[in-house]
Amino acid sequence: MEDSHESCRMEGGSRCGCGSMSSHEHHSGGHMSPHGECGCGEGHHSHSMTKMYKHAYMDALYQAQVERIRKRIDAKFGTTLDKMADAVVESFGKMWESKMAKIEAWQGLESKLRTILSEKAKV
Repeated sequence: MEDSHESCRMEGGSRCGCGSMSSHEHHSGGHMSPHGECGCGEGHHSHSMTKMYKHAYMDALYQAQVERIRKRIDAKFGTTLDKMADAVVESFGKMWESKMAKIEAWQGLESKLRTILSEKAKV
């Protein structure tokens, strides 16, 4: 089966969209990248577009699967997951409050020390 896009055929003496000959000509003239892509800006956009759309399709398919599984998990385990989430938020909330109290205590100490040092500097 022959490729109908002149710009896509690069093996065996075919032409790039820029008119240069084979991949060998591209390589020997410094025109071809090591990945087999012409650097002329012509012709090989269809390859990158195809790759991009394939990736987008697979990503969308993956996301659709995740959504469907998420719905089933929520239906089956939702109540348990809600209780677990509440426990996590409560525990992390307490840890956060504890850290904030420590920070405030350190800031209070630093403030008192600055005050003491500035009073000593006045004397």
